[in-house]
Amino acid sequence: MPASREELEATVARIQARAAGEPDPSLQELWTIYQELAARFDRDLGAASRDAALAKSAALMVLQAAARERAKASVLINIDVADLAAAARFYCEALGLVVGRRFDDSGVELLGATAPLYLLANPPGTAAAPTISQRRDYSRHWTPVHLDFVVPDIERAVERAQLAGATREVDIATHAWGRIALMADPFGHGFCLIEFRGRGYDEIAS
Repeated sequence: MPASREELEATVARIQARAAGEPDPSLQELWTIYQELAARFDRDLGAASRDAALAKSAALMVLQAAARERAKASVLINIDVADLAAAARFYCEALGLVVGRRFDDSGVELLGATAPLYLLANPPGTAAAPTISQRRDYSRHWTPVHLDFVVPDIERAVERAQLAGATREVDIATHAWGRIALMADPFGHGFCLIEFRGRGYDEIAS
């Protein structure tokens, strides 16, 4: 026997409550999309409330599937910066990210990439970690971990990043898998812009 409207609506309410409390910030964008869809379902199918509940249930199943996939390897990207406002402005202008949540004067969440990026305000000269003597220094520095941002048009991406304040450190290089530009942000962190071509890294994978 098909579920009644009341049963469907109760199920949807339970799943919505669970999804709204999902702690993984990388799912917040999906939750926002679902809320927009749910409002549209209510508007377009409001006269047939059972159909609206069915549509919401289907959308929630997609949200749950995405949550299960992301739970396998959820990544948050943290970047120390000396000036939170300037850093947020740079990353939004250079890479098309948007501000999500703000955490007083200590941090800003940026959305729009495949993983959320968190800018953390830490003054220069402060200890990088309690177990090492190194101090934070925002002059250009090397780190064994850096970010690569995949772009559709590397010339335009480089120009946009430079206008926002980035430094291009070498000429754009071409490889079998695509093209790459080595960049630095205004806070000493290196990052790369990558434009894949053909099969991307599959061109060189064995």
